Amino acid sequence: MSLVQLANVCAHLQNVSMAKAPLASIPYTRLHLQIAFGLYKEGFISSLQRGSQNGPDLTPVEVTPDNVSTRRLWLGMKYRQGMPVLSKFQLISKPNRRVYAEAEDLRSFASGNSFRFVKPLMPGEIVFVRPKGAKEVINLHEAVKKQVAGELLCRVY
Repeated sequence: MSLVQLANVCAHLQNVSMAKAPLASIPYTRLHLQIAFGLYKEGFISSLQRGSQNGPDLTPVEVTPDNVSTRRLWLGMKYRQGMPVLSKFQLISKPNRRVYAEAEDLRSFASGNSFRFVKPLMPGEIVFVRPKGAKEVINLHEAVKKQVAGELLCRVY
C-alpha cells in the first residue's frame, strides 16, 4: 500500500473541491477504488466511474496489465449551495508514522475521544480504516461493529 499515493489523492480531491470542478480524476488502484467507493456510499461524491486519461468510459473497458497505467477513476464532485461537500481530506497514517489501533481504541475514538495525537471525530466526519490482515478498506463505524483492530488511514469532512 502506498500512503504517498493516497496523500496525493487526498490533496488532489481537496484542491478539486475548492476549485469547484465537476469531475476529478485519480489513478486506478485497489486502494483508491475502495476509498472512492466509501466516499460515494457516505455521500461525499455524486458519481464514480472508470475511465482513461481522456475521460470516463462510455463503454466498459477491461483493466489489464497492459493498460492499467492509463486507467483512471473519475469522481463526480458534490456541492451544496455553492460549497463543496468534501471540504477536508487528510491522512492520519503517514509513510513515516503509521497509526494502528486495537478494537477497544477504535470504539473509544468513534465515540468522540481522541486517540494518541489524533483529534476526536467530529459530526459528519468519516475515517477510513484498514483492518489488520485484510486488503479491504472500511469506515470506522463498520470496524467498530466488526470489532476489528486496524490502521487509521484518512479522515474526510
